[in-house]
Amino acid sequence: MQQSTRKAMEDRFPRLSEEVELDEKWLPLIDYLSTFGLKESHFIQMYERHMPSLQINVCSAKERLEYLLSVGVKQRDVRRMLLRQPQILEYTVENNLKSHVAFLMSLGIPSSRFGQIIAAAPSLFSYSIENSLKPTVRYLVEEVGIKEKDLGKVVQLSPQILVQRIDISWNTRLNFLSEEIGAPRDSIVKMVKKHPQFLHFSIDDGLLPRINFLRSIGMCNADILKVLTSLTQVSSVFASSQLSSGQRRSFTNCG
Repeated sequence: MQQSTRKAMEDRFPRLSEEVELDEKWLPLIDYLSTFGLKESHFIQMYERHMPSLQINVCSAKERLEYLLSVGVKQRDVRRMLLRQPQILEYTVENNLKSHVAFLMSLGIPSSRFGQIIAAAPSLFSYSIENSLKPTVRYLVEEVGIKEKDLGKVVQLSPQILVQRIDISWNTRLNFLSEEIGAPRDSIVKMVKKHPQFLHFSIDDGLLPRINFLRSIGMCNADILKVLTSLTQVSSVFASSQLSSGQRRSFTNCG
């Protein structure tokens, strides 16, 4: 690197220069990514998470990010996506990005929601469609019991459901709710369909304390199950301030 160029980069990015061996070839990419609001501290995070992401040719990076913007990703979400999944700069449009977007379409997800799903789960692109994503979908249909026509709605409600170990989360929560409140399988399936976020909640720190709270206000197991499967949003169950006195009365008829 020429001395003047090195000095200019060190002046612009003193922390980055101190922590990594800067290459002048990175500068066009860094300048481009800066237009999405990335700062010096963000480039350090990207370097620490996945160093090769800063070695991508700026033209290739532009092509990939512009494609994501074209399918609905918001410019304001690009920075957060890159910090979570800097490898996204390496995923080619033809061999990766388009095929994964087509996969979302195959689930019945409207194109207007692609950007939201990608922003929420950018690691989606790191998973093989044939070896990971399709088996996850099959598991949701064949083991959990989600109907194929409902898959798109479930993924829209919780995009992370495609990139987590569904078999582990499903089985542990199925067993927990069956044992804790006597929930039948079809009720738990209904819960997952309406609130797939349920599969992300910790049992010990999330589900059990809330169930105990509902018991403390006089609800029996049947009431608790009705609440979990009937309220519009899971957060309504998990925040006592959102459970109105009317809702409490409507679900406290143990008889």
